Amino acid sequence: MRQLTGPEKGILKTALEDHYDIMTIRPFTEIRLDKKFLSHVSFLSPFTVQTFEFVKAANQQGWQGQLIDAFLAEHPDHEAVLKLAYTLGIGSQGYQEKEATSLDMSALQQLVNANPFMDIAVMLREMAKIERCVCRIEVERDTGSAWGTGFLVGPDLLLTNYHVVEAWIKAPQSVTTINCLFDYKVLPDGSSIHAGLRVGLADDALLASSKYSDWDVQGSDELDIAWPQDRLDYALLRLARPIGEEAFGPMPGGTPMGAATRGWIKLPDSPAQLFKAGHIIIVQHPEGSPQKVAFGFSQSEGTDSKKIRLRYKVNTLKGSSGSPCFNEKFEWIALHNMGDPNWNPKYNQGVVARRIADDLKLKGITL
Repeated sequence: MRQLTGPEKGILKTALEDHYDIMTIRPFTEIRLDKKFLSHVSFLSPFTVQTFEFVKAANQQGWQGQLIDAFLAEHPDHEAVLKLAYTLGIGSQGYQEKEATSLDMSALQQLVNANPFMDIAVMLREMAKIERCVCRIEVERDTGSAWGTGFLVGPDLLLTNYHVVEAWIKAPQSVTTINCLFDYKVLPDGSSIHAGLRVGLADDALLASSKYSDWDVQGSDELDIAWPQDRLDYALLRLARPIGEEAFGPMPGGTPMGAATRGWIKLPDSPAQLFKAGHIIIVQHPEGSPQKVAFGFSQSEGTDSKKIRLRYKVNTLKGSSGSPCFNEKFEWIALHNMGDPNWNPKYNQGVVARRIADDLKLKGITL
C-alpha cells in the first residue's frame, strides 16, 4: 500500500481526535492494533501532537492500512475515513485485471461474468454493520407463536412484512405481545447461542403499511406481470426506544464502546442497479433460528419492467419474511417477502426497496 499524503494523514488524525482522548485511545490501539500508543509518540506532547506522531509512525512503518481498518471497525459510518479506505483500495470496489505476461497456469484463469470481486475484510466489516440491525420478530398469540425477521431503518424504526404482523394489525386483541430480538446469534466458538436483546413496540407503533398482493400468495411463473403498485407487503413500526442510537457491544475486557452505536440500514442515495445475474445477500432468522446469512452469488433473476418485485435463487425459510436483501456493494435493495409456493420452488422474491421508500414518502415519511 502506498503511503498517505499530507491531507490523507490529516483526515485520519482528525478522526482519531474526534473520537478518542488520551485515555480512550490507548485501549483502542492496544486491543485493535496490538500497539502501545505511548511507544510511538512523545509522552509530554499535547494530544493533538501525539495523534500526528502516531499517524506518522503508522505511515512510515507500513501499518497505516491496519490503523484505518481498526478505526472503521469501531466507527464504520465515518464518511471521510470510508472514502479514504476506498481511495487506498481497502474498500469493496470491483475491479478487472489481466495478467499481461505470465504464461503459467494462472493464465488459464479468466473472468467469466461482469460481477465484481469482493474484498474479504470489507465484507466482514459490512456484515458486522448489518447484523446488529437485523432482529427476530416474535409474535405471541393465544393460539401459539410465530416468527419473522425485521431490521432497523431509523433509530427506533423497524421494517418488516405486512404479513408478519398482519394478525396484530387486523385484530390487536388477538396478539398478546410483539417483541424484537436483536443480537440473537451463535457465538464465534460455535458452542452456544447469545440470548440477545429483546425490545418491545411503542404505543401506536404502526406508522405505515401496505398489504401484499394476490400474486404474492398464489405465486406466478412470470415475473413481469401487472404488480399493483399499492401492494408492497411492508409494515413500518416504531420501537419502544431508539435502539439504533444506543451504544453497541463491549470491547474485549468489557469496556463500553460509547462512540460506536448500533446504527440502522439506510437506502442508497441513488437507485441501486438491479440486474440479472447480480449478487444477492440476505440476512435473516429462518424458522426463528439464530441469525443466518445466505449468499447468492450471481443468483439475481432481475426485476419486472416497473421494478416493483425482485427475484433471486437464494435460500430462505419460513421466518425469513421481512429480511433485508443486499447487493455486492452491501446496498439495501429489497425486502424479502415470499417464495415460490410450488412443491418444486424455482425462486424467492422481494419488494424493491426504492418502491417502499417512495410509498412511505407519499405518506409523509422519509427514510
